[in-house]
Amino acid sequence: MSDTLAEIGQRLERLKSNTFENSVSASAQTSRIEEDNSSSSPTSVDFFDNSNSDGEEEMAGNNDDNRALEDYAQPVIPNSPSCILLPTEARNYELKSSHFHMLPSFYGLPNEDPLSHIKEFYNVVSGLPLQGVSEANLRMRVFPYTLKDRAKNWLMTLAPGSLTTWDAVAKKFLEKFFSTQKTATLRGQIFNSKQDDGEPFNECWERFKGLLLQCPHHGLPLYVQMQIFYDGLTQTCQSIVDNAAGGALKKKNAQESYNIYEMLGSNAQHKDTRGKRVRMYEMSSNNDLALQVASLEKKLDSVLNMVPKIAEVCAICNIPGHPTYQCSASEAYPEFVQEQVNLMNSYNQRPRNDPFSNTYNPGWRDHPNLAWKNNNQFQNFQPKPATTLEDTVKMLAQNTVQF
Repeated sequence: MSDTLAEIGQRLERLKSNTFENSVSASAQTSRIEEDNSSSSPTSVDFFDNSNSDGEEEMAGNNDDNRALEDYAQPVIPNSPSCILLPTEARNYELKSSHFHMLPSFYGLPNEDPLSHIKEFYNVVSGLPLQGVSEANLRMRVFPYTLKDRAKNWLMTLAPGSLTTWDAVAKKFLEKFFSTQKTATLRGQIFNSKQDDGEPFNECWERFKGLLLQCPHHGLPLYVQMQIFYDGLTQTCQSIVDNAAGGALKKKNAQESYNIYEMLGSNAQHKDTRGKRVRMYEMSSNNDLALQVASLEKKLDSVLNMVPKIAEVCAICNIPGHPTYQCSASEAYPEFVQEQVNLMNSYNQRPRNDPFSNTYNPGWRDHPNLAWKNNNQFQNFQPKPATTLEDTVKMLAQNTVQF
């Protein structure tokens, strides 16, 4: 029991000593902090400033919470929505109305060539006065005015201020409208370039150079270009090129081959080869037309042969196989024979549409009361009474008895 009490007393003394040491160290740290605060007064100022800023942010947050709902539905427009960030010298450049009329237009359609648009844009900008601005910055200033419709909408979708140089603008434009598929198509046309039948040498050479200009990033060296063009020529033109090269073109280098093509193209341009080509085309077209007409005639004959022929029936005896005027009983019915003869004559001669001529209504005689030579009889003209059904039956019976 006594040992336990002694042990408890020792523990109490150790606790008292530890408490005293902690209080001494705390007072020393407090004194050091006060000395630091007195030596560096701005720290206290910064502390209070930070507390004020936090309070302002809280107040701003409270103000956002107090906004009306309709305020959140209104869009916020940035200060500079354009993706092209212009320098000060370009912004101060004055554009006139005449400048806008000179600029080309690009609408972003599939059939438009963006590379040709850039080239034409370079030509126009090179003719504008600089007025203290570089040509690259002037291109950045003017280029947005050349875009219309779809291309203009694309430019507005780019991040504001993301393009700071003209090279970046041109690269972004060509990446959008000059696709890799178009590059592959143009390269295929260059590799498969061939001279057409009857095409002059100068036209073939100009067409090949045009393909190279449409795709300047084809990546083909000059010697490959010269070989592709030579392989696409006809045998006649290859012989001409070899003769101009002194025997064989393969003995020449790439630049010499290019000079030979230029010389032959210039010489062929002054020869009358275009007219021959046109005449050959006309002859081929005429032959095609004649073949088409012959085939149509054959088809028409086959269709007519399929139509059954109707045998002519005599109007007197109703027996097919002979016309009415060749019937054996034609003497008894002269009116039928005369009617058929007049009908045949009317087909052979075009009747005149003249009511006062003798050929009006062929086969009829002139009415005595309607002739101009006897106008007095017109007053005595009386129309005949209409034929009744009984009269028609009597006439039919008489004709039947006579037959």
